[in-house]
Amino acid sequence: MTDATRAAIVRALADLWENGCPVPAPEHQDRLADVGLRRWRSVARRHRGRRLSPDQRVQDVVRGLVAAFEPDRALVGPLVRDYECVARAIADVMTATGPPGTVGDAH
Repeated sequence: MTDATRAAIVRALADLWENGCPVPAPEHQDRLADVGLRRWRSVARRHRGRRLSPDQRVQDVVRGLVAAFEPDRALVGPLVRDYECVARAIADVMTATGPPGTVGDAH
């Protein structure tokens, strides 16, 4: 993972926090970025032979984040919407297009 990619994700998470999303608290932003990136990049290994839609990939990241941050997944309830915002912010950074060598990973 490039430092620019990780930094862009952390900035996106900080923006979510500033706009009232309770999940990406400052003390969790680095770990959220690491877990989300690892989950995003391992999708092909975990879903061999299947190509997930963009929304399915976001939901896959949500599952990874919830598994990493919530001791009892069954109790997450409505908070899952906030994890979806975090996952979507990570996906937005990962799918951003730009010149070669910049942030973005379409896969």
